[in-house]
Amino acid sequence: MKLYLALNEHGTHGDIALHTKLAVLSARKHSDLDIKMLYIGRRNEFTQWLETHGVEILDQHLPYYDLIKRLSDEGKYNLSTVGHWLRTNVCLTTNDDYVLYSDIDVLFLSNPIGLEREPSYFMAAPEFKKDGWNYFNAGVMHINVRKFQETYPEFEKYIRKNIEEKTYQFHDQIAYNTFYRGKWEKLALEMNWKVYWGANKEAKILHFHGPKLGAINAILSGQWDWNNEHGRQIGSIFAQNISSYRYYIAFLLDYIDELSHHEREFILDIHYNMSRDFDTSRYKPDTTFMNFKMFPED
Repeated sequence: MKLYLALNEHGTHGDIALHTKLAVLSARKHSDLDIKMLYIGRRNEFTQWLETHGVEILDQHLPYYDLIKRLSDEGKYNLSTVGHWLRTNVCLTTNDDYVLYSDIDVLFLSNPIGLEREPSYFMAAPEFKKDGWNYFNAGVMHINVRKFQETYPEFEKYIRKNIEEKTYQFHDQIAYNTFYRGKWEKLALEMNWKVYWGANKEAKILHFHGPKLGAINAILSGQWDWNNEHGRQIGSIFAQNISSYRYYIAFLLDYIDELSHHEREFILDIHYNMSRDFDTSRYKPDTTFMNFKMFPED
């Protein structure tokens, strides 16, 4: 099966690039997935690394890029979101019947078997809570390509209209949840297991949903900004689930020999700091926001 990842040039540096390398290395180790990268930007040292590790890079044009670029120039939208929106290009890029899409901040823990069932449109897992099927996370999707191709023209119209009208209040995951409401099916939790859900030997795809490695490092080193809503939310997820992060960060050590010296030292520093006591009391972590429901319960 083909695995589609998506990235723009903005993500070829820093912890996003590191997460991408870890996703690729772990997929290579634990699966036979044929990895494709949907990409917008110039080729560079990072894209060369991907190709060296067997990833086919597919240069893309996002059909509504000009809209996002215009709104970005007007200070109404963030151009770096292009990488997230690229997931909508999957159905424009392949004629396979079924494919797997994943965000780049994942780690493959075992071969993602269990995709034999053919979704009507796509399968996805919950956003925050394991029983929170009201609103799904689009970070891992088992996709029926032909159904997406059939619905894409109307989906693009919907995307254009809402990006224009709602700007920062509208992003790709909201688009999928609203446009395809009632059409998607449940994906096994193990296929999009969140780090903060705890240790699970049955997990196949681990998702660093919420705190990424850069945020984890900043929190541990006392450099994290807790004084805004986003900072409090990301920090609270980590602070209330430290044992889970400690358990899974150790998995990253399997891949450090194939990373650069800087990346290797970065992970080793996080791993070392995770072993130390971390006082959460002064931060007053609060994860009530994870009870979010987008739609009224049926």
